[in-house]
Amino acid sequence: MNTGSFLIEKNFFDQDKISAIRELALDLESKKTSVHDSGKYGDIQWHKIELDPEIHPFMNDIYSFLGASKDGICVFYYLSPGAILHPHRDLTGASSNARIRFHVPIITNDKVFFNVSKKRVVMGPGELWALDTSYLHEVRNESDQTRVHIVIECKINKDVSAKLPAKNFSGRIHDLYFLMILLSSFTKSILVNIWRDPKYFLAQMRMIKKFVAWRVFGKKDVR
Repeated sequence: MNTGSFLIEKNFFDQDKISAIRELALDLESKKTSVHDSGKYGDIQWHKIELDPEIHPFMNDIYSFLGASKDGICVFYYLSPGAILHPHRDLTGASSNARIRFHVPIITNDKVFFNVSKKRVVMGPGELWALDTSYLHEVRNESDQTRVHIVIECKINKDVSAKLPAKNFSGRIHDLYFLMILLSSFTKSILVNIWRDPKYFLAQMRMIKKFVAWRVFGKKDVR
């Protein structure tokens, strides 16, 4: 990936399928939980509903089309009116970590601003998009309507890779830049939080432990 976002399929779901999925998302909304229960992102009105491809066949449509493994995030993401996800980068959906995220907007409008690499990306309902989370990205919901996306995260295997643009020289340079950012941020965070915010430091250590157990040892449920 060289831009951070890429349209995979313009009309992945037709209007009838979008309407049915929209109804399901609205029916399930009362059961949603916070994406981040605590920490500096704990107050963001950003919620999720876990989806199961065995129960929700439309998810199998995505996995089958991509040839993707079912080993990561598989959710409805709800972003409430006025909610803001500030510019950030993630490791879990980063192509330099051999992973990627895919978005299918279900409920959205022109007052939802999704920026990748400081450029607006307009994702329409039913479209299938790839997002490389190592690139700077942010979301602002300036509407009075909750934004809902289907989001999955998966390994970049041979089939998934075939759906993505090949990395050019710029993409390789980006990977090195991202690695430098990670090392710098991690070192700074550890040195600062170990004395300024011990609780957040311990939370970071738990996240790192969980991530290593998941990516290195294949354990998904690590406390």
